[in-house]
Amino acid sequence: MSNEKIDEIVNVFLKDFNEMCKTKKRDFLIREKIVNYESGTHSKKQVKYNVTYKVNHKKNIWIIEAVNGFWIFKKKFLLLQITTKGEKFNFSGLYTGSIRDFEKSLLEDKLKIYLNTCKKIRHDAFVKS
Repeated sequence: MSNEKIDEIVNVFLKDFNEMCKTKKRDFLIREKIVNYESGTHSKKQVKYNVTYKVNHKKNIWIIEAVNGFWIFKKKFLLLQITTKGEKFNFSGLYTGSIRDFEKSLLEDKLKIYLNTCKKIRHDAFVKS
């Protein structure tokens, strides 16, 4: 399978994934931040990031990240990393524990399984991941 074909499959997955996030109201992430004050006290503050999922391709690695902002001020949060190992693919990242190494021909099916897994995750667990 060529890199162009893999790019095409990943881009279709991203389109479906971003659409799922918008329809299920999962197109943001909430992160907790610890704020330290001069008096020595600290508190937790929640920060909300409106995100869009994008792919970054480097050699044999496709990194899918949640991106907030633009140009210099952008924040990235890793969702999924797809790596080629010989004639197999490997998924790593959030919610990939049940997906083992697989043949390259099964990429489209495994991405659909991953999308369905993300749909089934509770809303608060997904946005606070």
